Formats: sequence, C-alpha cells, structure tokens
Amino acid sequence: MRNQKEKQQSELNKMDDIETINNKVNHDSEEIPLDENEEETLFLGESKFRTGFGLLSIVFLVITILTTTTLTEEEALAEIKNRSSESITSSFKLTAETKVQLESQDFEVTDFEGNGTARMLIWDFTGHSGNEVQILVDGQVIRDVHILNDNVAAYSVPVPSVVTIRGLDSTTETPIQYAVKFPDRKQTLFNVVPIEGTNQYTLVPRF
Repeated sequence: MRNQKEKQQSELNKMDDIETINNKVNHDSEEIPLDENEEETLFLGESKFRTGFGLLSIVFLVITILTTTTLTEEEALAEIKNRSSESITSSFKLTAETKVQLESQDFEVTDFEGNGTARMLIWDFTGHSGNEVQILVDGQVIRDVHILNDNVAAYSVPVPSVVTIRGLDSTTETPIQYAVKFPDRKQTLFNVVPIEGTNQYTLVPRF
C-alpha cells in the first residue's frame, strides 16, 4: 500500500514538473508587444524618412528642369552657328530634319582654376551618326577610336594642355560635326572636323 502511494505521489510530482516547464516555455516564447512610446518612435522615424525622400525628389526635379535646354529649334540653331553657347546644355541634339553648316575651327578655352585636370564632354549634336574620331592630349593618343553618338562621353584631361580631335571615318562621307564642353567653363562649343583633319582646343589656366 505504501509503495503504491509513493508511486502515485511520484507521478503527480512529474505532472507538476511538466506543467511548470510548459508554462516556462510558453512564457519565454510569448510575443512582447511594443508599448505606445516605441510605436510612436517608429512611426515618427518612418514619417521623417518619407519627408526627406520627398524633399530630395523635389530638389532633383528642380535641378533637372533648370539644366534642361528650353530653346526652340530655331534659337538653338542660331546658337550653334555662333559656335559657342551658354544656353545649350550637354547632350542637346538637333532634330533629324535640321541641318547646319560649320567650318573647322580651333578654340582656346581659358580661365580654368589653376593647373590640374578638367573634364571634357563630347557628343554628336546631330544625333546617332556613328562617326569616328581620335582624341589626343599634347600629341599623345588617349582614345584611339571614339564613336560619336548622342550619348555624352567624358574624358579627364590635364590643364594646361592641347586637346586634339582628329577625324577618322564618317558614315556619310562628309565632315564630322560634334560638340564639346568643359564643365568648368559654361560654354558648349560646336565644331566640325574633316576626315584626316584636326581641331585643337588649347586649355589655359587662370593665374
């Protein structure tokens, strides 16, 4: 009889232990909700992020509008014939129907801020011609074959230096028209180079 009671008591103790362990497991795995202050902090952080992102988008849109050429085709054509423009931005191109006649010309580009390097942008302002030019700096080739199109390409060139654009191949067998711009200077320059001919750009720093 005594052994039977001890056995029953032992089984009851085991059941209590199992219930205690289950309660502990359930308590440890219980999801703890955020209090109101934590929820408010997360909400304010998300709100600030969205506000900052919105302001950044507005600033980008304004910059895009301000840097986009707003000239008419006739006004742009007049600027191109003048060979230099502060109104026409990089990547500008004429419509396919518009033609312009230019003569080959060398340029001196001045007022760079001291000795150093400058970025030179080059593109085809008449569209995607596929004409080919070679680019040299102080007589040394830095680009053996550059294919001109309406996408702007950038090169780093020293100041002072002489940049030479040499005509290689024209898809229409006519002189190659293109534009260059040094972002340190405001002017966009429009030029034409004959096949096997050259244009030179002398870069002069401000002393």
